[in-house]
Amino acid sequence: MRRYRPLKKSIGIVGEGLTERMYFDYIRSSRRYAFSLKPDLPSHTDYAHIFSKAKSMIAKGYDLVFCVLDIDVILHEHLLQDFQKACKELPKSILPITSNPCIEFWFLLHFLDSPKSRVYESCESVINKALRKYIPGYEKTETYLSSFQAFIRMEQNNGLQQALSNADSLLSILNTKSDVSCCSFTEISLLITFLETCKKCDFSRNCKSCSDGLPTVFGC
Repeated sequence: MRRYRPLKKSIGIVGEGLTERMYFDYIRSSRRYAFSLKPDLPSHTDYAHIFSKAKSMIAKGYDLVFCVLDIDVILHEHLLQDFQKACKELPKSILPITSNPCIEFWFLLHFLDSPKSRVYESCESVINKALRKYIPGYEKTETYLSSFQAFIRMEQNNGLQQALSNADSLLSILNTKSDVSCCSFTEISLLITFLETCKKCDFSRNCKSCSDGLPTVFGC
């Protein structure tokens, strides 16, 4: 008698650029997530094209798609209201995961003993003023990132748990202020926590506990 094996969730991650793709490829491998995680690199990096790519993935059969987005340019170009409207129009199967200003702020949180409610106005300021103190020579290039050495260094000394705690604390502060421009933050902690929860049920499509009620700043 053939044994029934429940189907696994099909989860996609669409990032804005090379850094997101390389980081989540590393996470998939290092955390040994037993499902098909497909970070993608769209031909255009503005949020409209990323959302369009996510919708096409849902149409192809994905259960959930996470859109990993930096909002520094959105804020700089005064597009926040349009972005919020676009997020509200997304189906529940597409979840925006945002960072202000960029994913490198998430990297930085791996090294801080406690979070600081401050604003980094650009990705360059995060890298030049803070991140390179902990990862000298950090670069947003394929040659540099493909070695995964920066990501490995981040997770030393319980760095991932530190980043998760720091990010969640900053999100709590953001919830009280209700203004995304008032402090730097990242929701990548929510995505990592989601993946860890799904790992416990082996990413079974029949499990509802790891796919319902993920609160995001710009979610529906």
